[in-house]
Amino acid sequence: MESTSIARPRGTSSTGQAMANSVNILLGVGLLSVPYALQQGGWAGLGVLATLGAMTNYTGKALIRCQTSGSLPPLAAELEATTAVSEAPLGGERRPLLSYEDIGEAAFGAGGRAFITFVLYTELIGTCALFFILEGDHLAILLHDAHSSRWFMTASAAVMIPTLWLADLSSLSYVGAVGALASVSLMGVVAYQLVAVGIFSGHIPPGIETTAALHLSTLPVSFGLLAFVFAGHAVFPAIYSSMDTPEDYEGMLDRTYGIVGVTCLIIGCAGYALWGEDVADEVTLNLPGGAASTLALALITINPLSKFALTMDPVARGLESALGVDISAKQGNGPLTARAMRTGLGLGALTVAATVPFFAVVMSLIGSFLTLTVSVIFPAACYLKMFEGEIGDGEKALNWAIMLLGGFGVVAGSYSALGEISATLGSA
Repeated sequence: MESTSIARPRGTSSTGQAMANSVNILLGVGLLSVPYALQQGGWAGLGVLATLGAMTNYTGKALIRCQTSGSLPPLAAELEATTAVSEAPLGGERRPLLSYEDIGEAAFGAGGRAFITFVLYTELIGTCALFFILEGDHLAILLHDAHSSRWFMTASAAVMIPTLWLADLSSLSYVGAVGALASVSLMGVVAYQLVAVGIFSGHIPPGIETTAALHLSTLPVSFGLLAFVFAGHAVFPAIYSSMDTPEDYEGMLDRTYGIVGVTCLIIGCAGYALWGEDVADEVTLNLPGGAASTLALALITINPLSKFALTMDPVARGLESALGVDISAKQGNGPLTARAMRTGLGLGALTVAATVPFFAVVMSLIGSFLTLTVSVIFPAACYLKMFEGEIGDGEKALNWAIMLLGGFGVVAGSYSALGEISATLGSA
């Protein structure tokens, strides 16, 4: 791999801000399904959680090592500008890698960029569909089934899709903080239920007798569900680029994973022990009535609103770049065209949500096929490609093992999820 000195701009975010962003991204909708993932795999699912956490932590670091070591040729416009200024055909300065797509291109060329762009954008649109499903389910509970879940999905779209029209998403940062608070509050509510029902009352939690050590036949489903918890790799390159002290990235990532891992462990064990085989695919659907659970449900409805525009933004900007449209333009029809395209993307996600409104199954499929590819397989492949002559046999074997295990999760998890979708649609 080339070792060219490239000017890499430093960001303005502190390490604490970068960690807050990372925690907010990882503590998303995947947290709600951790107890259900244990129901699918049994207590052995905790081993899956630990394995995926260790693997994605490693690949999160490997991905950024690729970003810091690689570079790309200058864009055509930059090359023309350089040639015009110098009045001589120059090669132009190589540019640093700023996104996941850049890393894919640096490792595998234009084909690598096209592949990871397709996988990333499909994952992000699928995640936005999950946001609509989440809103529909929880608003139906909060408003006592005044309308159907699909009606509430559509009503949510009327609020969420206009957030895509914003050229500057900084105005959503405070709502994002409330979304992170919602995730933590949910953990607290579920843990409180375990303490109140079990420890303080002196009784065994009611669902623990129906739990199992291992459900081998549905264990692959837990891979997809739990992989969704660690689905942050799409934005890790942007977080790294935003840091004013990027050398602190790996330590920041370790602390982030510690917080996320403990949160998932608490909510997963508490939810599975409390409700056992009856735990819902969204643990909030098991919460008994009361002020605390109502508050948690209300906060959870804010979470998708805070993440919807941020999640769809890379897809929208990629489409606008490909079509030469600028939402920030002061003149012309660019802003109107861009907003029309973004509205179409939002409606597309809503259509997916309304067509297959099965939260856990859709999340398992996205997690199995897309998230495991983005967070496990592709980073390891890029690292092997870009550092092939610089790493030892042990590290090569580790990355191959990660890719093989990730591939198993993709095949087995996708097969199980597609089977459940087929069975559910057949019985509908």
